[in-house]
Amino acid sequence: MPTVVLCCFFLSGASGLILELLWTRMLTLVFGSTALAVSTVLATYMGGLGLGSYLAGKVADRIKNSVRAYALAEAAIGLYALAVPWLIHFYPGLNHWLWATFGDHYTLLSLLRFVASAALLIVPTTLMGATLPLLARYFVSRPFEFGRVSLRLGTLYAVNIFGGVSGCFLAGFIALPLIGVRSTNFLAASFDMSLAAAIVIAQRVRRRWPAAPKGPSLDELAAQANPAEANLVVITPAARRAVLFAFAVSGATAMTLQVLWTRALAVIIGSSIFSFTIILLAFLIGLGTGSAAFGRLAQRFRDPVRSLAMVHLGIVAAIGLSYLVTDRLPYVFTYLLSSTSITADAVLACQFTLACIAVLPSTFLMGAIFPLTVRVVTASLGRVGRDVGSAYALNTVGAIVGSFLSGFVVLPQLGLQKGIYVSAVLDLGLAALLFAVSTSLPRSRRLLGMAAAAGMALLALALPRWNLTDFSIGFFRVSMARDYIEIVEHRHQKKKWQSPKLVYYKDGIATTVSVDQWGKVFSLKNNGKVDASNDADMPTQISVGLLPLLLYHNDHAPKVALVGFGSGVTAGAVTQYPIASLEVVELEPAIYEASHFFDSVNQRPLENPKVRALAGDGRNFLSQRSDLFDVIISQPSNPWITGVSNLFTREYFQDVKARLRDDGIFCQWAQLYEMAPWNIKAIYRTLAGEFPFVMVFAAEDLSSDTILIASRHPINLDVRRIARAFQDPIVAAEAKRAGFASPHDVPAFLLLGPEELRSFTAGARINTDDNALIEFAAPRDLLGYAKFDPYLAKIYGPMWPYGRLSELVAGYDGPDRAVSMARLARSLLSHGKAREAHLWQRRAEAAGNGPEVAHTRLLLDLVATREDRDPEIALAPDDGLQPPVPPPGLAPAVAERVRGDYQQIVALVDKNKFASAFKVVDDWPEETWGTKLGKDVALLTGVLEYKAEFYGDAIDELKPLADDAEYVKRRPELLYYLGRAYYANATCAKAVAALERFIDAQGALGRPLLPASAAPEATGN
Repeated sequence: MPTVVLCCFFLSGASGLILELLWTRMLTLVFGSTALAVSTVLATYMGGLGLGSYLAGKVADRIKNSVRAYALAEAAIGLYALAVPWLIHFYPGLNHWLWATFGDHYTLLSLLRFVASAALLIVPTTLMGATLPLLARYFVSRPFEFGRVSLRLGTLYAVNIFGGVSGCFLAGFIALPLIGVRSTNFLAASFDMSLAAAIVIAQRVRRRWPAAPKGPSLDELAAQANPAEANLVVITPAARRAVLFAFAVSGATAMTLQVLWTRALAVIIGSSIFSFTIILLAFLIGLGTGSAAFGRLAQRFRDPVRSLAMVHLGIVAAIGLSYLVTDRLPYVFTYLLSSTSITADAVLACQFTLACIAVLPSTFLMGAIFPLTVRVVTASLGRVGRDVGSAYALNTVGAIVGSFLSGFVVLPQLGLQKGIYVSAVLDLGLAALLFAVSTSLPRSRRLLGMAAAAGMALLALALPRWNLTDFSIGFFRVSMARDYIEIVEHRHQKKKWQSPKLVYYKDGIATTVSVDQWGKVFSLKNNGKVDASNDADMPTQISVGLLPLLLYHNDHAPKVALVGFGSGVTAGAVTQYPIASLEVVELEPAIYEASHFFDSVNQRPLENPKVRALAGDGRNFLSQRSDLFDVIISQPSNPWITGVSNLFTREYFQDVKARLRDDGIFCQWAQLYEMAPWNIKAIYRTLAGEFPFVMVFAAEDLSSDTILIASRHPINLDVRRIARAFQDPIVAAEAKRAGFASPHDVPAFLLLGPEELRSFTAGARINTDDNALIEFAAPRDLLGYAKFDPYLAKIYGPMWPYGRLSELVAGYDGPDRAVSMARLARSLLSHGKAREAHLWQRRAEAAGNGPEVAHTRLLLDLVATREDRDPEIALAPDDGLQPPVPPPGLAPAVAERVRGDYQQIVALVDKNKFASAFKVVDDWPEETWGTKLGKDVALLTGVLEYKAEFYGDAIDELKPLADDAEYVKRRPELLYYLGRAYYANATCAKAVAALERFIDAQGALGRPLLPASAAPEATGN
């Protein structure tokens, strides 16, 4: 029977952990993902556990059949768990009413939310808390068992914890990704009811077929042979009170350290659902292993109070060792990656290794506290249930205090490093206290132990501080880790790894925020993940804010809501449009502080009187409101981040729709990079399932970011309306920063129209709160990012079948329609849409003729595909290219070689043998590269690189020449080759700019603008 009960308690640990994860998840979806909301739910949960432990302890020793009582409690938990998904449906409405009624009194609102959470969870969590005292009574009911109380209860506790380990793994890696929240809740409930049934059946079987009488067990015989061993050491009342106090405080310090380690490891291994699962697994494994090991050892310790003191010293020593290696863990990660195949499972295994390095030594020793404490506080056989219940209740109260203090005091006020130090000092204080009350030690030994604790506290002050740049470097992005491995560990010859300068760092309530500086470039990070910058991210950040306003079609100034502040660039872009108001909500308040590093580019939105900046959960911000917005913009971080993934679900889009006016516009950012195509389609289809009209735009040319524009009603891309917005010079200037040089650039960024989106996403799954599809799929996509890279080339390639504008654009039907269509064709060409550009150019030519129509035709002909041997614009048609002029100091042998090779190159070029000519140039030594042999030689080299299809190298060679205005006047043909190299390299806007410069410069010399073989009707690729 004890074996059956242990197996059931293992399942009980699994179901309890699963239900804790699920119920916390459900309630935070209602009340938000803020630190206060999460802490409120966890406090409610742990409060119920403590209450149940205390109440059960009061009656456990008087219950005749404690196992049956345990079974009934588990059955009740299972039945209640089945009702929780139904009960939770009433909570969004309750939350809305609470906010509408008490929103102006935040403290009262938080208290009422706590009461609401308690009303839902108090019954099952109280029953969960009752299980340990009940089973403690069962496993320690005879004198010889009382003599081994730490072994029996330490084993029992360890079994329950290892059940939690299995439940954590099952929920995080199997059940939730495969069957979703509701079915996983049913699975956990079935565990509880099944184990209850198993116990009832086992008891009936035992009564019906009692086992044959057996002699005394080995344990009983040993106890009879050595009665002294079966008795507990004499513990004074003061020592027992001190141990109970230490057990309560250790609950607080353990919870505080769990919160701090979770934050630190989230910065190191990422903030995905798998990362948090891995961290919890490592923590539980340490506790369970320690409890099992010390449960056996505790009986051998003559003085458990002194042993507890030594354990607390050991915990602090282990904390110190973990602290010393924490900021080096990112480099340990790269070392592990370099020695294994980079698959998603291998990366997760490496991350688990890092988590174990950080927490396992300390948590192993923390696991010793329970069996040692139990040995001290159990005063007699008749009070086992009561003593265990009371002690566990105190420990739980400590955990609640630690949870709140860590989130709202330690992290924001002290930060990670000081917080870890304070936690360690508290443990040292407990060690000193326990040494002081350990009566088995002589006074000198007690003083020595207390001095050791004080010495360790002082020694910890001398420990080096973390290198925060290394700590927050973000190698959990496997692409970055691979770059580091390639450059540093493999000693790449042509590249050097450069670390940024850390200019801002703060451990906030919700995330750790930092700002890195690379010269003039600033990058904003959340938990080590770059979320914004003043460099490559600028067009995206501006477009997300400005695009929905350019498509806004009402006459009144819009009321705008923005979810996610970041660098403030998006909010600043919104303020450049004549809006009525802007409300911004950001989860982490420190983001607003860090955004001031971007004041030079973000238009300083926090100083704008129309802007109201709030701290809170974006989803909760919308669901608790009653007013409506004209435009809602959502720019969360990446969907692989847990919590952020909730801003890509069907339920979130429903909340958005409920807060949007009937004719309003919703704008959602979504990434293409590090995501599987089918998961990208799932996000698109989920939004399209709530809004009948959804368009997808590229954030910029070749961007891995997309912008989704959604509405209940059709949105025409009316160039006349957009042009009216451009008449405002402030709007036009901001649009130019986003890449919208003219109104025609707006439709040119279209990737998918509403009907095309339906075709594109056919068969894709819907992402919901229940299935959490993206939350669990996106982290694996991140880890296996490389296999999805080619998809981006497909979207921007010539075979992309979508993005047709014919049914979507308006304003191309007036008397100047030929000019407007030609301008649209030019914009389409500038953004790589050659197929659509030719279509609109033909329409322009059919509508009329004129300089602009002819100009666009010329641009299309200049980028037209040519065979390798087709003639192109001649180089130096008037005076010929100048031969190489070796610089002073060049070795005579090299100079002679260059002169001889040049004649060979010229001969090969005359015969159109460009590949052979390029091979000769490519073999020249480095001291001849660039313009060292003369600008004409550099021009020839760039053209040969272009002919050899090394377009990036050709651009690098020709771009410096194009910046020399005097040289361009003599050799305008270089702009032709530069433009074609840009176009072939898919940098189309720069291609058009270079070719337009070519047209002007070549025309000024009266030279032909097209190669001799280029027919007027030449087509593009």
